[in-house]
Amino acid sequence: MGRFARLLVVVLAGCWLLARPAVGQEVVPNAQPTAITPLYVPADTVLGVAVRARRVGVSTYVQQSNTYGLLALGSRQQLRYRFLSEWVYDTRGRPPFVREDYHGDLLHTLRLNRAWHLGQQVRYDENRANRIRTATWLGRVGWQNRLRPTNAADTVSSVQALLLGGLAHDMRNGIQDLGLSYGGALIAVFRPLPGLPDPVSLRLSGTRSHLGPRIWERAVADTWYERRLDENATGSLRLGYRHNRTEDYLLAPDGQAGNVQRIQSDTAAAQLNWAYQLGSQAAFRSDNTLLLPTRSFRYRRVLASADTMQNVGYQQYELDTRQELTLTSAKLQARALFGYHERARTYALNNNRNLSPTRLRQATEREQIRDIVEQTTQWQGELTWLPTPKQAIGIGTTAQLLRVNTPSSANNQDRDEASNQLRLSLTSRWHPTFRTSLAMWGEYRQFVFIKAEQSAENYTDRLLHWEPGFTWAPGNFSWRAAYHLWVSYQVRDRASEALRNRASRVLELEQHLSYQFTPNWLATADYQRRENRIGLLRWPQFRESPLDTTIVHDLSAGIRRGWNGRRGQSSLRAGYRFLEQRTHNRAALIPDEAGPTALIYLRAFTRQHGPELAYERRAGALALSGSIWLQSLQNRYRYRPGQGTYVGAGYTVEELRRRSDRLLPYFELLLEWQVRRGKRL
Repeated sequence: MGRFARLLVVVLAGCWLLARPAVGQEVVPNAQPTAITPLYVPADTVLGVAVRARRVGVSTYVQQSNTYGLLALGSRQQLRYRFLSEWVYDTRGRPPFVREDYHGDLLHTLRLNRAWHLGQQVRYDENRANRIRTATWLGRVGWQNRLRPTNAADTVSSVQALLLGGLAHDMRNGIQDLGLSYGGALIAVFRPLPGLPDPVSLRLSGTRSHLGPRIWERAVADTWYERRLDENATGSLRLGYRHNRTEDYLLAPDGQAGNVQRIQSDTAAAQLNWAYQLGSQAAFRSDNTLLLPTRSFRYRRVLASADTMQNVGYQQYELDTRQELTLTSAKLQARALFGYHERARTYALNNNRNLSPTRLRQATEREQIRDIVEQTTQWQGELTWLPTPKQAIGIGTTAQLLRVNTPSSANNQDRDEASNQLRLSLTSRWHPTFRTSLAMWGEYRQFVFIKAEQSAENYTDRLLHWEPGFTWAPGNFSWRAAYHLWVSYQVRDRASEALRNRASRVLELEQHLSYQFTPNWLATADYQRRENRIGLLRWPQFRESPLDTTIVHDLSAGIRRGWNGRRGQSSLRAGYRFLEQRTHNRAALIPDEAGPTALIYLRAFTRQHGPELAYERRAGALALSGSIWLQSLQNRYRYRPGQGTYVGAGYTVEELRRRSDRLLPYFELLLEWQVRRGKRL
């Protein structure tokens, strides 16, 4: 097949994708009909395939696939392609597909000479669950060259330019639109002055699509400069601007497009970083960012009978700064960090409905109730000391204050959130095969509303953590254990809210054992336990009454056999897994006849257990893994009567006697395969 015949085949394929008839699908909500971002495919990959399928619930399955590659169509042409699909399937759903997305991308380029190239790109996105689809075909002309080709000392300065033009098709809400799509991009790297050794990077890009009465736009401007000030200091500056405009239909009650909603976002950003090395043992770093985003929601009528909707928008600024100082020596390492973050947002209206001054003021005041200012200040310090080569002692502290201020008197969400934490840790190596770790820390939190209307929500939270662990690995045997216990006491400030005081205790226990019989035989056993107990706290007496308890046991054991060969490695694992969850709480027993519900103490048991089998294969560019768990699912209830009545979740005697036993095979399959250039298929 000649060069022009191959080009004709690619053009026909792109036109077929663009003109494919719609069957009720529309475009992915975040998808843009114009894309100028390069389609990234590894340069040596002719064909790459990645497929993952698994069961994630009783009736839910997930599938993800990715096919990509690069084909050389002669010495000057190449074709990059990528096809993606993602499914979420629920056998009990109507329709069964919760999510069914497809994406296709083709990029064909023809290099005319060292500076110029031609090409075309076809992009297709489909979301069948939301009945959305978009397709775009774009022709492209590109040019690149050095900025100072005659200057032998300047080999960095260069420029790349790209022009795009084509058609875009969009379908959503049963409405199809076809229109022009165009854009461009400019990327340059240059030295602003001959005496500056470090170059400046500049990137400009923009796209625009006309889809009937709707317009989609996207623009990006970004520049970055980094300079080494001296032997110890480095600074960088980055400036950016983002513009995004998306328009969509708002349907009238009769199903027709009544209004077009425009969501426009504009963000200006600046980032300044500075790093300084203070001798050989100290370093300072400063990171500072300023964001100025704005967003507007504007509406225009498509039907004369449609209602006129109110335009609204907001302005915001975000300031973030982090100052960090690090000190390092042979036995001591210290770190101090200060951070500050501020975010302020103000809302405003546009009088597109021609409201009277009084009604406009009232509408503006309703929107300005959402005005907010958030200020977060954080101090953090860490100190690590090595008294001996086998021991490390660490201490850390964190203090944070969040202040939320709402200028409107109608908003009572003004509050302060303060947190103070102190952490101690000890790590010891008693023997080359035995290590221990111990950490404990406490935290004190305060949550205070400023206005009296919300004072009932004020509380103080006290947390204590205890976390020991060890690792023992003598020879072929390995035993790793971790234990984490933390308690929380949440006390309301007002005595009248004492019934909302809560005590929470959480226990996490992990045990991992393994034994290597031979290089190819390995036995493993894992056990995890988690308990979460919540109770009513009587703080003055420091006593609690249990309200809800959840206990989870997860035990698995197995043996693994491995094979190593000239063409790759394989392994097969067989084992058994037992998972149990117990919940203890209060519930209501619904009588057979009319009458009050009685209090019962309910225990629910959910057991999942069965054999496991897993296989894994790695051979060059091929990676294959699969596992299956033949799970037996059992549900049981037990209860004992209490005294009095209860209002809450209720069960009948028949429901509590009911038992369920099901066999649910859980599986997971993963395949990755790459055919690289120079290799046989």
